[in-house]
Amino acid sequence: MISIDKQSRVPVYEQLVEGFKRDIILGIMEPDSLIPSVRSLSVTLGINPNTVQKAYLELERSNITYSVPGVGRFVSPEGAAILKGDVAKDEDMLREALIHLKQADYTEEQLVDMVRRIYREEGGFGND
Repeated sequence: MISIDKQSRVPVYEQLVEGFKRDIILGIMEPDSLIPSVRSLSVTLGINPNTVQKAYLELERSNITYSVPGVGRFVSPEGAAILKGDVAKDEDMLREALIHLKQADYTEEQLVDMVRRIYREEGGFGND
């Protein structure tokens, strides 16, 4: 289940979006599975329904979810594939950045330290 860190610098709606994306990539939420209603999730997490709605709209705009009027929202059949494609793009960007930094004479240890520092500074990581 998705958790929210209200003390995080990351906006709540972004935490929701990332939580759903993670659960879809990991197969916790399968294609065509029903996701909680706005009201239900807002009550469960103790957050504003408008925040949940904003996250849901972003997921739907990205074709990760779809709505069936009068029934609810569902994980789209292509949702996981879309997200895995996004992860592959992110990995390519990270690879390019690491190559650039290596060419600038950063050591592996310096790069690992940089990643650890950034990982810790960015709220929401590892808090699930």
